[in-house]
Amino acid sequence: MDAQNRHIDRLIARHLDGESLSDAEQAELLDWLRSSEEHRHSYLEAYDAWGGRHLSDTRFDAEAAYRRLTERIAGPEGRPAAPAVRRRRAVRRRLVGTACAAVCAALLVTGFFLRGKAERQIPDIREFVQTAEAPVYTGKEARLVLSERRTVRIEEKRSSIRYDAAEIHINEDAREPIEKKEVAAFNQLLVPYGKQTTLTLADGTRVWVNAGSWLIYPSAFGDDSREIYAEGEIYIEVAHDAARPFTVHTGKMDVRVLGTRFYLSSYGRDRTQEVVLRSGSVSVAPAGAPERGIRIVPDQRASLDTAGTFRIREVRAEDYISWIHGYYRFDNTPLSDVLARLARYYNRTFDCSPEVGVMTISGKLELNDDPGEVLRILSLTAPIRFRVSENGFRLSSVQTLRKEHDDNPNRMPMENRNPN
Repeated sequence: MDAQNRHIDRLIARHLDGESLSDAEQAELLDWLRSSEEHRHSYLEAYDAWGGRHLSDTRFDAEAAYRRLTERIAGPEGRPAAPAVRRRRAVRRRLVGTACAAVCAALLVTGFFLRGKAERQIPDIREFVQTAEAPVYTGKEARLVLSERRTVRIEEKRSSIRYDAAEIHINEDAREPIEKKEVAAFNQLLVPYGKQTTLTLADGTRVWVNAGSWLIYPSAFGDDSREIYAEGEIYIEVAHDAARPFTVHTGKMDVRVLGTRFYLSSYGRDRTQEVVLRSGSVSVAPAGAPERGIRIVPDQRASLDTAGTFRIREVRAEDYISWIHGYYRFDNTPLSDVLARLARYYNRTFDCSPEVGVMTISGKLELNDDPGEVLRILSLTAPIRFRVSENGFRLSSVQTLRKEHDDNPNRMPMENRNPN
């Protein structure tokens, strides 16, 4: 009997710790729960200890959950499953601890097994996005929002976050890991201007998150699908899972895949949003309109304009993800677009005259730590000059400077000056 009790104790512990039980183990635990009131009481006590630590992240109708449990387990005569000793518990403990366990047991009965907090049924991420606080990208630290009461601030310019089955690791050995039991259903990652983060999700999917970006994702995915929300610029390598399609929502479009690698840009201020496929296959559709979806192949770019129309063109996918390797590669790109990307990357302003904005450049631009050095390199390939302004840099064309000098011979021409 002691060996059997220890076996059941291990099943309960694995269940509450988020481990996956086999069908046979689930059936065994359910049979044990049904066999006696003492067993149900023991299970409730075990879950009470676990559930108290997760009250803030649990949302349900306690009375309805308990009623469903008694209807399923009490028996055909409808006898109450809760003895008087349980009714003498404080109301809060009864409705929290008992109902939490009731939800677990009811889900066991219906076959939708609640594996601790890690693999519960995931709410609709799009509804969560609507209630989330609007991001601010001007801070000096990346922020990992784990729950209403816990936010982790990350100071490093480049950081890494990795989720596994039980813990969250930030910059690996630099910090103590965080237990996933402490986090809410959805986590948020806010990467401000001037920062970058690499995120590994619970399923093994890797996401490179560029400056000025916001991600919302579950701490663990559900059994049928994987969904995240992205605003900004990311490169993502989706772990293949044929049973759970992966969808990235941006607010304006939905990207659906099984396993692939692609780039996505969805900055709120940009007029267009775009997806560039590096490998595999993706379906791209306007948000909430899968019937209007299109499919693209590697080295194709799908851009969604303000009218809700997709435009497809052939590109070099590597050019769009070069920033994860520390440089940008441009191909006949307007300088205004180049400066917009540099502004987000360095968290500085880059103002330019109209004639500078329409200039185009091609080639590789190394992203040095010093933005002034980047502009100096640009000035070697384009007829521009720059100077330091109050919050960043001001760029003008050489032709304009010559004209200004001709109009005012006593004025010294602008010279390239490094802010440091």
